[in-house]
Amino acid sequence: MTRTLLQHPFPSVLLRAVSARFSPDMALIVPNVQAGRDVRGALRNAGAARTLTQVARDALHQAGWQPLRPGAREAFYREALGDLSLEYLGSIAARPGTLARLSGLIGELLRANLEPGAVRAAAGSARERDVAGAFGAVVTRCQELRVYDVAGAEYFAARLDRLPARRSVVHGFAYFDAAQLALMDRLLGPGSLLTLPASEAPGAGRRTQESAAALCALGFTRTDVDGQAGTTGDQVVAGYLQRGAASGGLRREEHGDVDAEVRSCLRQVRAWLDTGSRPERLAVIVRHEATYLGTLADVAREYDLPLVSGAQQPLLSTPLGGVVQAWVDAHAREWRYGAARRLFTHPLVSPGFDALRRARALQPHCPAGVAAWAPELAWLEVPAETTWRAGLQVLERLVVDLGIAARCRQDAALNVALGLLMDRLDSEARRDAPCHREELLGLVAHVLRSTTVPVLLGRSGVRVANPLAALGRTFDHVWVLGLADSIFPRPAGDHPLIDSVVRARWHSAGVTVPDASSLASVEEALFLGAVGGAGLEVVLSRPLRGVDGRALRPSPFWLRFGDSGVGAAPLPLGSDEERALLLALDGQVPAALEGRVAVEVDRDAGRPGPHAGQLERSLPVAARRWSPSQLHAAGACRFQWFAGRLLHLEEPLDPDRVEDRRVTGLLLHAALDGALQGEGAAGDAEGRAARAHAALDRKVTELRRSGALRPGPLWPVQVEELRRTVTRAVRSPAFVPPGWTPVALEERRDFTLTAGEHTYALTGILDRVDRTPDGLTVTDYKTGTYVSQVVHSGKLNLEIQLPLYMAALSAVNGRYFSIERAEVIGRAGPAAEGGRRTYTWAQHQQDVTAFLTDLGGHLAAGNVAPGPDQARQACTYCTFLPVCRHRSARHEEGQA
Repeated sequence: MTRTLLQHPFPSVLLRAVSARFSPDMALIVPNVQAGRDVRGALRNAGAARTLTQVARDALHQAGWQPLRPGAREAFYREALGDLSLEYLGSIAARPGTLARLSGLIGELLRANLEPGAVRAAAGSARERDVAGAFGAVVTRCQELRVYDVAGAEYFAARLDRLPARRSVVHGFAYFDAAQLALMDRLLGPGSLLTLPASEAPGAGRRTQESAAALCALGFTRTDVDGQAGTTGDQVVAGYLQRGAASGGLRREEHGDVDAEVRSCLRQVRAWLDTGSRPERLAVIVRHEATYLGTLADVAREYDLPLVSGAQQPLLSTPLGGVVQAWVDAHAREWRYGAARRLFTHPLVSPGFDALRRARALQPHCPAGVAAWAPELAWLEVPAETTWRAGLQVLERLVVDLGIAARCRQDAALNVALGLLMDRLDSEARRDAPCHREELLGLVAHVLRSTTVPVLLGRSGVRVANPLAALGRTFDHVWVLGLADSIFPRPAGDHPLIDSVVRARWHSAGVTVPDASSLASVEEALFLGAVGGAGLEVVLSRPLRGVDGRALRPSPFWLRFGDSGVGAAPLPLGSDEERALLLALDGQVPAALEGRVAVEVDRDAGRPGPHAGQLERSLPVAARRWSPSQLHAAGACRFQWFAGRLLHLEEPLDPDRVEDRRVTGLLLHAALDGALQGEGAAGDAEGRAARAHAALDRKVTELRRSGALRPGPLWPVQVEELRRTVTRAVRSPAFVPPGWTPVALEERRDFTLTAGEHTYALTGILDRVDRTPDGLTVTDYKTGTYVSQVVHSGKLNLEIQLPLYMAALSAVNGRYFSIERAEVIGRAGPAAEGGRRTYTWAQHQQDVTAFLTDLGGHLAAGNVAPGPDQARQACTYCTFLPVCRHRSARHEEGQA
């Protein structure tokens, strides 16, 4: 008996053909567990259905192999690659990103069913040799320990010595990879049946056609099945293959954004349920789960609709994971302000005090440590030397004392996540054995990354599935979300370590790894498999804009249907909140919101009041300590200062990023200070450069230990650029001109200034003070060329920082020195009068005093209304435009 490949474009015709040829002694292999239930319902006396992966795992288990636990995967790969001598990847081999990239590529090579020796023979460059070596090392390690990763189950099962063949039916698949083909060649005995969709349209179903050709090469006999379209899914597939043929059961909808698309989908789901459809007979297909699952969960909760999904997400992506990771990061950063703030202000945490009020009170100079926030919470910090049990007890106490455990009674998802976290930690920890704090926190971070939890909880409801989970299944109604470019189909690209050129050369050497075009055709097979299972109705939808507001082009799958079937069905709204919102947008405002509407009307009309920037109380300048940066913010726009400094609406910059200008500035300033230490300016330029480099290295070490600097993959390039910048700066003749002697380097200085009736208490960081032939000169370092200015006479052109520092020190002159440009970019004082024709030092002083007087008067009157310059330069990069009270600012933002 021969093995038969049955092909037809329509899924229902293939299922009928299988049913006519099926006998009870045949094993049933399907693409997913749920498909087994549907296929068994159409076959008489069918036994248990198995997936191909389940069959492979069972065979490996009987041969003594064990699967890698999720938590052990990273350690396994590190051990397998630990003794490997890498040429191209050697310098970055220890980075987690490198390991993740390599493991993904090794999974791709396993699915391509390649032999390590063949890959090694085809490898040409150092990069290719590294890939081949890593692939061979992992395969060898797996065979030695008799363990396998999830991506390699079919690969290793196909190579077992004993693998009995059996007469089987394989149904529901849209394509096969090379490892699956090799396994089926050994599994399927004579008389077996295998089905694949057929397509006679040019260019359609390339990956499916490649799979069919490979099966024929393995000895399968191809047989075309006769039959007509019997379901709506069949008709939709026919319409797709015939480019736009009309189908009575197909509807297409366009929506403004993802939220509107999901709401329309779930309204239709409710309508289907109301007409008597069972939840398990409905399906919502989502290709890009990260884009849709959160919105689906929120709207389903609002509509009180049951949804189920097999999708998983890492614990790190859950709210609980965010709290625990914030606790881990706080230790790494020595409980500095930003790290502690992230923990105590997390929505899940109830620390026993008003965290936001405490955070505002502690800015801007908060000491490190838990005690600065609440001495009674000092137990949150794990000792440097502890035991596994004691360290985990701190985490358990955090969960209880900070209110997370109490929330679990009302939040099922939080309860499940907490249970999984503690179970994994208990199984991984070595109980009473001693450990370092870093070991314990590393374990916690690893568990957060490697443990997954369901995205949608529930045992029954409407199925939300990705196209892979929908293969082989049958539903009455199917809605496919996100038919927009970059969502469905998802962008396909070659792995960066072996690009299309390498793959083509390997293919000519007999080593075939699917390229981007072949991977892209998988998306088409998945789409046809998703819509082909619909019995009564198919709805396709697409958003016009993504979650980031960017316009999205229609998917090529959408365009294949032409203009037919576009239009949304009028359906009842899904919730009372939705009805209230639409009534409000239509002008029918609920009574509870009338007061808020009046506030918005008054604000837009520019009427005086708190919502137009006129506070009911005074903000005397003497009641707070000012820095030059605060004066710059208030001088550019009072509302910008008020929103950022007093309301704290602006999220602080992330200190983890090397690209952060603050971290770069810290490194450059430290290097220039180090250049003037010891022999100082008396040394030659080469000596200053050597001292600057040493100071730079010390600062890098300090920031890395504190967690403020976490170098990324490009750090070696970045630090070399920093060295070159420092070298140019300290060798510049303008750095220490002849006759100048530095008398003070970076130091904090407190001083007061009086302007009219207002006294300012100021704190400034003086970069450098020099004794010069003219007297004391203040030097302020700037990383680039930007010098902050404030509004004067309607223009953003008044510089105030140097005059303030000069007044505090009774200095004669001041200057700005650009580190990156290695030159002076601005001056103040009598020395500046010769360089600018209209500049006089006396007028500059008068303008600064007038600015301080006016600012003090406005704040004393409670006036924090926006007052940008005429050219609106202060508004260009303002982060507060969405809440700005300046009418023209809001208007221009809307026009943009």
